[in-house]
Amino acid sequence: MDQADSVPAALGAPGNVFYFVTDLAAAAAWYSARLGAAPVTRALQLLMFALPGARLTLHEADEFNQPGPSGTVPYWTVSDVDATVAEWSQHGERAPGPRTIMTGERLCQVLDPFGNLLGLRQPPA
Repeated sequence: MDQADSVPAALGAPGNVFYFVTDLAAAAAWYSARLGAAPVTRALQLLMFALPGARLTLHEADEFNQPGPSGTVPYWTVSDVDATVAEWSQHGERAPGPRTIMTGERLCQVLDPFGNLLGLRQPPA
């Protein structure tokens, strides 16, 4: 075995989550309204929001990256999952749940209007 194969990777918390969208201007407006913040970085094909502990990057879809749920769901921590889902659902998002899981966390997945799946997580009380 190669020595590089035996050294475990030192992973930290996710630093940047990308969502791919077909309408960057509409996604910027939608996410700005949900997050209560404007993007901190804007470029031709992307924009970034600064969130506690991470960045959220919205990137125009291209031939390699398309929007949509595909098996990976980042879960963003919120103080009240039920209130967040209730507010976001007024803007056309679909949400199965929220549900309390065995750890005591409240979880819910929300589909944004651009086809991306977001997870919302409330820590146990």
